[in-house]
Amino acid sequence: MFRHKAVRLLAICCLLGAFGLGMTTAPNPAGALGIGGGLGNLVKIFGIAWVVERFGPQIDRAINSALKQRDAEIEGYTKVVPIVRVGGSTAVGAAQVMGPRAQVDKVQAVAEVELRVIGSIRGRGLIPISTRNAQTVRSVGGVGVSANIKFPI
Repeated sequence: MFRHKAVRLLAICCLLGAFGLGMTTAPNPAGALGIGGGLGNLVKIFGIAWVVERFGPQIDRAINSALKQRDAEIEGYTKVVPIVRVGGSTAVGAAQVMGPRAQVDKVQAVAEVELRVIGSIRGRGLIPISTRNAQTVRSVGGVGVSANIKFPI
C-alpha cells in the first residue's frame, strides 16, 4: 500500500511540476509537422493522444487538486481532452475543459487556432469542439478551457 501511495505522489508531483513549468513559459509558435523530422515526432504525437486518452481522469484530478490548494477551485464539471490544430487531427497537447456536465460530456477535443495579427503579434484561441477532427470546427457552447497542458514536439 505504501508503494502505491509513493507512486501516486511521484506522478502528481511530476504533473504539477509540468503544469507549473507550462504556466511560466510562453507558447511555441504554431507550425506544420515535418515528417522529415523522423519517427520520433510521430511517436510523440501519437503518444500525446494515448496519454490523454489513458490518463485523462488522473490528470484532471491532479489539476483540480492543485487549483483547490491555491483557493481557485473550479465549480462545475471538468474533463481533460486532447488539443488538436485546426485543419487536422494531430494532438499537440491537452486541455482541461469546464462547464455544465451535459455540455462537457459533448466535448471531444479542443481546437487550437493561431492568427498572426501584426508583425510578431499573434493571437491563439482554444475552442472546445464536439469532434476530435478539427477539419470542421463545431464549438460546444457553455464550456470553457480552464487549463492548458503543452507537450514539446
